[in-house]
Amino acid sequence: MTVATTAGPRATVDVAHEATSIRIGPRTDGADLTVTYGEPLRLAVLVGRDPVNIAAAHAAALGANADIVASLGTAGTASLVDRATVLREARPQAALVIADKGDTSAIVELVEALRLGCASHPPSVFVHADEKARVRIAASASPMHFEALPSPATAGGREAIVARLRALRRGAGDVVLRDEAIESAARALAAASGRATLVVDVTGANTSLVCASGATVIAAHSHMGIGPGADRVVARAGLDRVRRWIPRPIDAPALLERVFNRARWPDAVATSPLTLALEMSLAREAIAHLVRDARRAGLDVDAIRGAEIVVATGDLARFPRPAQTALVAIDGLAGEGTQLITRELADALIVQGAIATRAASADVAGTTEAIALVLTVAPKRSTTVTVTDANGTVEERVGRGALFLVPTTGQAQIALSGQTERYTASGLSLGVIVDARGRPLELPQRDAERVPVIARWYSALAALPIDGGAA
Repeated sequence: MTVATTAGPRATVDVAHEATSIRIGPRTDGADLTVTYGEPLRLAVLVGRDPVNIAAAHAAALGANADIVASLGTAGTASLVDRATVLREARPQAALVIADKGDTSAIVELVEALRLGCASHPPSVFVHADEKARVRIAASASPMHFEALPSPATAGGREAIVARLRALRRGAGDVVLRDEAIESAARALAAASGRATLVVDVTGANTSLVCASGATVIAAHSHMGIGPGADRVVARAGLDRVRRWIPRPIDAPALLERVFNRARWPDAVATSPLTLALEMSLAREAIAHLVRDARRAGLDVDAIRGAEIVVATGDLARFPRPAQTALVAIDGLAGEGTQLITRELADALIVQGAIATRAASADVAGTTEAIALVLTVAPKRSTTVTVTDANGTVEERVGRGALFLVPTTGQAQIALSGQTERYTASGLSLGVIVDARGRPLELPQRDAERVPVIARWYSALAALPIDGGAA
């Protein structure tokens, strides 16, 4: 695939996966662009009492895909030695310091604890504070690398902080970070469609949510995934939350062993229904947990969950059946309203996103395929959905708790009784999915009640063979 950018012709793009690299393009003598995950970044957050600043610091970390290994505030009562011990054990590579007005002395104490605890491996220190406070903080931070940055509470300031943290992750060489490529792809897709677009990227090691609408981009990234990052999903979301999505009984020790086996084998291919169910469960929880992190960081989660178009990329897009991709996206996001679910074709969108980081635009046409139009409804009483396509008209009653698929051919028109709005979709590989299970999704605690419910959801979309086969 030969493309052109402002930097000249770009013939190939290397897209790194966990254990392999896929080259897209005709050349064999070298790659013009390389998309990588980048190096992990351990970040310490030192912040005052202002909730806005606290949330902004966490939002910047999510935007840069940095791991917060220590978070200390001026409201704490720990001693200098105790704080220094926490920071020494955390081993941060960078520290983000945000000073509240009138609280400079307390922030200086935190910076002194950072200098004391990290004397053997001093991190880079990025500071937002007023001019007088910066002078005092800089004196306390010496000899650590010190850099002043704008407030992360503003869009421009957050972008500046994310750019500096990403530079640490990028390392040497001219590479494109995967999260950068995803954000550029989301912008290009939103510009092409004119609608709010959410890219959901789940790979073995990472999960990303990027919502683009006009000039607004909301981004959150984490090192949680369904392969090497699977253990992080369990550590943060909990084993029970992963287990609850599996449509057969499985005890905790056996499930934990399977999770850590997934973490040991990058790019492994699922070979049984149970292994696929585990990957789908991990993907659901990685997405759901990142949504919760985004909410705590003050990001607009309603915009994320309400995007008109949802695009699945990475391993989420490569599940064997389109229904598996659709079901994970629906359950993980718990979206509302009407959404078009699509998925990336063979890294094509990531390639165009990488190109867009070096060019004014990218050609995203033909990089995705439409899977399903999802109607999320909460009927107070039984209602009717009418789907008209090339095969005729189908009417289905929708009761509370229902989840079903209406296959379509060609262009389809969809209507709900009692509503004047009509929806149109075409080229859907599955059709129209009607979800009346309610939000948030409620799952029974006991296996005897939960397993039949989950199995029924899988069967409704023909997403997974329900059997007792071993992995």
